[in-house]
Amino acid sequence: MSLALILGRLAGDGRAAGPTNRSGGPTAPFAPAAQGPSDVLTATTTTHRPGAAASSTPAAGIATSTAPASVLASPSAVPSGVRSRAAGQSGAAAVPVAPRPTGSVLAVSATTVDLGPVDSVWRLDLRGEGTAPVDVAVGASPSWLAVVPDRPRVNPGADVPLVITLDRSVAPPGPVDVTVPVSARNGVGGADVHITASVDGPPRILSMVAAPDRVSRAGCPSAAGVAQATVTVTALDETGIFAVELTAVLPGGRTTTESLSLGQATGNRSTWTGQLASAQDPGTINYTATVTDLEGRRAQSPGSLVVLPCPS
Repeated sequence: MSLALILGRLAGDGRAAGPTNRSGGPTAPFAPAAQGPSDVLTATTTTHRPGAAASSTPAAGIATSTAPASVLASPSAVPSGVRSRAAGQSGAAAVPVAPRPTGSVLAVSATTVDLGPVDSVWRLDLRGEGTAPVDVAVGASPSWLAVVPDRPRVNPGADVPLVITLDRSVAPPGPVDVTVPVSARNGVGGADVHITASVDGPPRILSMVAAPDRVSRAGCPSAAGVAQATVTVTALDETGIFAVELTAVLPGGRTTTESLSLGQATGNRSTWTGQLASAQDPGTINYTATVTDLEGRRAQSPGSLVVLPCPS
């Protein structure tokens, strides 16, 4: 065959010269084997089974493919609870997936919430376990305790936050023990959520002192006396004090507000001080100290300061 190819090329007419075969008859002109276009894919798939021969190669120019074993073993391609054929061949079993309950089914991530003495906000998760959306119904709760879902409807397989908020500023002091039912309005499921907490009482003002308790009116000569007083407030609170303010009503009706500064603090006891300036007119300054703790609870205590005229 190689000799015939060489002779054909030497003939120069694109065809092989007519060499004769051994019997003397002319041979067919030599034609090189045709090649398929480069963009035609060919693939050979061999399926091996014990005791069986390998499969034959498909004809050139015909694209063939066989799904990989990973596709055959995919849980989405195998009915739930059924061992896949591919998994059986490899020795591994497909993980069974429990069917989703039919209809609207509501699940709650937890049934007990303990806010303790400090926490005020907690989150649970509502989940749609069925094949249809479920509408959430929340039972009654005290005005100072809010139990609110982020959305009123939960889709199948989705999570929706259920936010629990305790308003410690108005909740009654002492232990909190409340049960709030959470149910499916259009289906089944849900749970009774048991909420507990410990609420401290409002802060207490142990003492409030103004020194001196009499001042000269503003504008008097400096030698005539002092024109301001130092107010000291001592408070007690188990949670912690957030701020102490002093609101004063001056002679003539003008109102001023002063924030006191924290001095000493020992345990639940703290001391706060601030300056109360005199007024232009003689009379009485009536003031009120307001103590606000970290939970928003307040305590107030009144006081007064005498403003004297300038000495003659």
